[in-house]
Amino acid sequence: MIVIGVAGGIASGKSTAARVFEQHGARVLDADAIGHDLLRTEGMRAEIRSAFGEDVLTAEGDVDRRALGRVVFGDEQARQRLNRLVRPAIRAEIRRRIAGIRSEGYDGVVVVDAPLLVDTGPTDLADRVILVTAPASTRKERILLRGLTGPEAEARIAAQEPDAKQARWADYFLENDGTRDELIEKTEALWKRIVS
Repeated sequence: MIVIGVAGGIASGKSTAARVFEQHGARVLDADAIGHDLLRTEGMRAEIRSAFGEDVLTAEGDVDRRALGRVVFGDEQARQRLNRLVRPAIRAEIRRRIAGIRSEGYDGVVVVDAPLLVDTGPTDLADRVILVTAPASTRKERILLRGLTGPEAEARIAAQEPDAKQARWADYFLENDGTRDELIEKTEALWKRIVS
């Protein structure tokens, strides 16, 4: 079994690349989805409430991700506090799922789709890392299509490590500077290189 990490900034095309691998039979672990699931657990909700107050919760007591985003993407210390709470739990869950897949005797490719996989240095979650990059202007356009405002998009892009810094830890690169179909073609070619 080989574990491939797909990293890159917000709206760079990571999920598109991961879906291409999935279509070839890879098992995909989506770190964002895992993080969202964790935010729904009582323990994490309590930690978020304690760290950031009631303003980041809905009337039902769930974490309001948009409200939390406004807090953490406008305050570096708050963002770091959130990362200290959430990242270890996400990494632990990814490790648990990889171990479960391995224990099944699976002998294929596992893809970890994780935006922050190598932003602080090399990772022990993957055997190889693919960095998906895209121009900041393109990423901003894509974020706006998700319903965020221009300042919210810019804050999210600015909060992430630049591609050049993450590139130090990557084994492969996918430059997403064209159409979605072009990214799919590049990803298909990379898949063939990895599995051959």
